Amino acid sequence: MMLFLLSILLAYWFQKEMQHFPIRINQQTYQDYHLLVQSPLSLADFIHKSTLQPKFTFLSYGFYILFPVIVWIFYDINLPLIFILICLIYLSLLDYLYYLTDIRYVSIIFVLALWQLLFYHSIELNSHIFSLFITILFFSLFSLLSQLIYKKESLGLGDILLFIALSPLFTLEEMILLLLYASLFGLAFYALYFLFTKQKLARLPFIPFISLSTFWGIIGKI
Repeated sequence: MMLFLLSILLAYWFQKEMQHFPIRINQQTYQDYHLLVQSPLSLADFIHKSTLQPKFTFLSYGFYILFPVIVWIFYDINLPLIFILICLIYLSLLDYLYYLTDIRYVSIIFVLALWQLLFYHSIELNSHIFSLFITILFFSLFSLLSQLIYKKESLGLGDILLFIALSPLFTLEEMILLLLYASLFGLAFYALYFLFTKQKLARLPFIPFISLSTFWGIIGKI
């Protein structure tokens, strides 16, 4: 019962976080910008001119349904997985709205994944640590090659950090499948979007598909 009440409180918390996220990012950007350039713009003027503005969406009310459902499904499993999935739902909607992620919650997911590994899967510790190491190595090389060849990021830094944060939950083979499924989900969505709208997406938020692939992988391990 306490977990269900906590899930409602977390839904309220993340709904507020969704609204405050653009303001916080604008404040951080202004502080960094002001350190580099003595701009005459005040913080209020900077926020007003910024293209990053709060967006209201009724989808955030879905937190009040999805969070208790996650608790209900995984109630008998363990706490870290519940909180990881709740954070992923928030990050998915954030990426959908702003094409950005909140590094604080990616860090929390990484800590929770280590908690899950050390206290619930300690027998498989070596294989999961190996998965973490290879994931870091792979995405470091991938990012470097993307910069050298394409002169830009082929995959967002937030997406890469999220993959790394999730890697302690899975073996290397499972991480490969997670990346594959996330890519397939993304391609399927893009194809369906083009099929129905006859328009191309300029950008595709990838975290929702990482989250869906992670949920699929966790269900498969139960």
